[in-house]
Amino acid sequence: MKILIIGPFPQPVFGVSLSNMVLKKGLTSRGFDVRVIDTATSTTIDSAQGAFSLRKLSFLKHYTRLYKVLSPDIIYCTTGQTFFGIIKYAPFVLLAKILNKSTIVHVKGGYIKASYENMSNLKRRISKFILKSYSKGIVLSSSLEPLLQDFLPPDKIFVQHNFIQDSLIISEDEVFKQKDLKAIRVIFLSNLIPEKGIYQLLEALDVLNSNNIPFQAKVAGHIPNGHQELIEKMNNIKNLEYVGIVKDRAKIDLLSWGNVFCLPTYYSMEGQPISILEAMGFGNVIITTKHAGIPDICSDKNAVFVEKKDVQSIVNKLKGLSNNINKIEQICRFNLTEARKLYSEKSFIDGIIKIMKSE
Repeated sequence: MKILIIGPFPQPVFGVSLSNMVLKKGLTSRGFDVRVIDTATSTTIDSAQGAFSLRKLSFLKHYTRLYKVLSPDIIYCTTGQTFFGIIKYAPFVLLAKILNKSTIVHVKGGYIKASYENMSNLKRRISKFILKSYSKGIVLSSSLEPLLQDFLPPDKIFVQHNFIQDSLIISEDEVFKQKDLKAIRVIFLSNLIPEKGIYQLLEALDVLNSNNIPFQAKVAGHIPNGHQELIEKMNNIKNLEYVGIVKDRAKIDLLSWGNVFCLPTYYSMEGQPISILEAMGFGNVIITTKHAGIPDICSDKNAVFVEKKDVQSIVNKLKGLSNNINKIEQICRFNLTEARKLYSEKSFIDGIIKIMKSE
């Protein structure tokens, strides 16, 4: 089977580009003939993803590779969620449809339906025509199936969760050797986009310091253009260290070091953050919001929910965990076992293959 993957690949590294990289590697290792059209338009991340810019006109160069649609059996696209994000894939999917190819649209977020409903009538008609041209669609969790129900029949909409990278996995014993469960160790690992809740978390940590609540915290991730003041803000918070962009062993060590992972996100394009799955797979309690597809992977068994944009809510939950360290260890061990069982690379690749082969 010949497969063409159309979507962004690293660099930069973010959820969609990482997923495409892992999918290509996994399919290739299983003997599939995999080709790629890398649609990344920049090596950096900004806080206005999805917004149109002149820089994004560089996408036009990818249409010189339309010929790559001719030979594959399956065309797999990780579409954008805005009008521009949808239409930029139109030449590929429409040519594939003319050629009677199987096409799959994988929506890696939770914003596409809201985006569609906020479009003008003309943009909605164009977007609907393009999205209805796909043969099948994939969403990240069952609660996100309605994202595609205006465009595809229910039996052509599939669910496939994200994954934890195999390259990160170390033994449970190694993980817990690095954890100190005597006090809370908070980690934030994501691109430092304001909507990910980083500003609210930093304010909450300031409050913990003022209340003499013992903690240590580490923040990791890319700081987008226009938000360099975050560095100074983090430098002025006691017991907090900004460790920059982490990968490979540094990422493993960070996830093993922590015991509470805090992502109070309200990001409009959020789907199901890989960073939450990774944090679970390294035995961390999750503090997050009931946003997008997160409640499908987080519950009262393994997570603590906070209100969006609410500093005091974060403070209260961190205080509660600080006063109940035994609960932290219990959840940490549960999360590590469950996440590694449910969200492996293998289950992700096998799931995508099954969808590709379905009628």
